Amino acid sequence: MRKLRYLVAIVLLVTLIIAIPTNMALAEDAQNSETNPSDSMVDVLITFYQPPGPDGVGLVQSLGGTVKKVYHVVPTIWASIPSQNIQLLSQDPSVKVVEENAVRENCLLSEVLPWGVDRVDAEQVHPTNKGTGVKVAVLDTGIDLDHPDLAVAGNVTFIPGTSNGDDDNGHGTLVAGIIGALDNDIGVIGVAPEASLYSVKVLDYNGNTTASSVLSGIEWARDNNMKVINMSFGSIFEMSTAEKDALNNAYNAGIVLVAGAGNSGGPGNNIYAPARYTPVIAVGSTDEQNIRYSSSSTGYQLELMAPGVNIYSTAMGGGYGYVTTTSAASPHVAGTAALLINAGFTNNVEVRNRMKNSATDLGATGWDTEYGCGLVNAVAAINFSEPPDQTPPTTTISLSGTLGNFANRVQWYRSDVTVTISATDSGSGVAQTQYSTNAGATWNVYTGPVTLTTEMVEYIILARSWDNAGNDEGPPAFKERFKIDKTPPAVTESCNPTSVQRIGKGYIITVAYSGTASDSGSGLYTLPNQRLTDSYGVYTQDLGSMAYGSAGVEAWCTSSNRTYTFRYTVGDAAGNQAYAEAICTIYK
Repeated sequence: MRKLRYLVAIVLLVTLIIAIPTNMALAEDAQNSETNPSDSMVDVLITFYQPPGPDGVGLVQSLGGTVKKVYHVVPTIWASIPSQNIQLLSQDPSVKVVEENAVRENCLLSEVLPWGVDRVDAEQVHPTNKGTGVKVAVLDTGIDLDHPDLAVAGNVTFIPGTSNGDDDNGHGTLVAGIIGALDNDIGVIGVAPEASLYSVKVLDYNGNTTASSVLSGIEWARDNNMKVINMSFGSIFEMSTAEKDALNNAYNAGIVLVAGAGNSGGPGNNIYAPARYTPVIAVGSTDEQNIRYSSSSTGYQLELMAPGVNIYSTAMGGGYGYVTTTSAASPHVAGTAALLINAGFTNNVEVRNRMKNSATDLGATGWDTEYGCGLVNAVAAINFSEPPDQTPPTTTISLSGTLGNFANRVQWYRSDVTVTISATDSGSGVAQTQYSTNAGATWNVYTGPVTLTTEMVEYIILARSWDNAGNDEGPPAFKERFKIDKTPPAVTESCNPTSVQRIGKGYIITVAYSGTASDSGSGLYTLPNQRLTDSYGVYTQDLGSMAYGSAGVEAWCTSSNRTYTFRYTVGDAAGNQAYAEAICTIYK
C-alpha cells in the first residue's frame, strides 16, 4: 500500500452579511437605480419571503442584476447586482435578506497524523449489514473516481472550472473511505462498505467554497433522494439564511445530516457551522483512549463523538493516508447512520435518537459540552432496546417580544423579551427544567416565564430537562443569539434661515436644511428620509435620503405667515425609529 500524507489547514470559513450602508453618500447613490458600466458587481444570495418566480427575477433585472440560479429548495436567487443597488434591493417588501456570496477560504476540518475505524464496532455488524444501497452524499472536495477501494455511485460538481466530482484536493477521498471503503481484501474497509457513495463537489482544490456552492449541494442531495449527507467542513461564522433554511428543509425531508464539530478546542462554545445548527448532528473527535482530541470543538450543540485521530483511509491517487480531527469523526457517524437505515430504521429522527441513546457515555455522566452524548457505536445503536423509561424529556423554548431586523449576524428585538419554556415526557414525567441565558455559563431552575430587559447583552438561551427516572435531555434545546435595543437613534435637524421676511407676493425662497443621526446600539439600518410639510397641511414634499440639501418654499400672496417643517427620520437595526424637526417661518 502506498501511504500518502495530506496536510490540510484548519482555516475559518467566512459568510459576510451585506451591511446596509448608513453614510449619506451611499444613501444618495442607492436612490439611483440606473446601472453605470463602472458600477462594481457583487455576487449575492437574495432570499425572499415567498418563492420569487418571474417577479423576483424581474426585480433583480430591474436593478441591473444578472440572475445566475433560482433555487427551489429555498426561496432564493443567486445573482450579481451593482453594489449601489443592494440597498434598494434589501428594502423591497418581498425580500427577506440579501447576503454576499463571498468566497470562503480553506473550509476543511482536517490535518494529517496516523488509526482505524473499528472503534465504532462496525465490523461486528458487517456479517449481516454493510449499508447496502443506502445513498450517502459526501459534500466535500470530491472523491477520487478511480480509486480501486471506492465505488462511487454518482458525482456532481458545483465548483466553477470543474466538470465532475473528481477530487483535486484529497480531503473528500479520505472522508469517503471512512464511510464506505470497499470490503475487497485490499486497503481498508469503511463503516458501511456497501453504501452508495455520491461525490458532491462543493469545495475547490484549496478547500474554498461559497454559499451558493454549498446551497446547490444540499439542494442536489435532496432532489436525488440522498438518505445521509456528510459535511466534513465548517466555519466559526454563520452560514447564509438560505443555507440554514436548506438544511432545515433537507432534515424535514427525512435526510440524516452529519457534520464535524470543528477544531477550535475548548472550553467554551465554539462549534462550527453547519454542525452547530439544530438539524445537523455535531460530531467531536476522540483518540484511541477515548479521550477528546484537544482541538475538537466543544459547546451546547455537541451531540456525538467518534474516532478522529490518526484514521487510516483511502487517499487521492489510489493510495492510502492518515487523517485527524473532526473531519474524520463525522464520517464515522454518517456511516453508522447508513447501517441503521439499512437495518430498517428509515426515519431520520429515530436514527439520530438511537445513535444518541446508545452511545458510550464519556466524560461527565450524561450529556456534556465536551463529549456530547458519548461515543457512537454501530452495534449498540442497531441492537438498542429501551428500558421502560429510557427516553429523556423534550424541552422547547419560545421567545416573545417586538422583533427587529437580523443585522451583523445578530437577531435584534426592540422590546423586552419574555422566555417561555415547556417540557414534556411520555414516561415517568418531567422532574425539573433548567435554563441558561448566557450559553450555559450559569444555570437556573425554571419556575415560570423569564423577562429579559438588559440592552446590548448577547443572549443565547439554553434549556434542558430531567424526568423522574433520571434521564437527562442533551444536547439542550437552544435559541441562537439575539440582543435587545429599545433605544431609538439620536437625531438632529436644522434649517437656515429659520425665518425670512417675504419680499413680495408669490416668491419662491430657498431654505437649506441639515440633519445628523447616530446610534450606539444596533446601528443605523434603514435609509433615512427628509420630508417637508407646511402648516396648512396642503403641501408635502419628499426630499429623499440625503442628510442635507436645500428646498424651495413658497411665500403666499397674503398677509398671513406660513410655517414649513423639515423632518429627518432614521431607523436602527432593532426597528426603532426617531425623527427631529426644524421650522422655517415666512412672515409678512
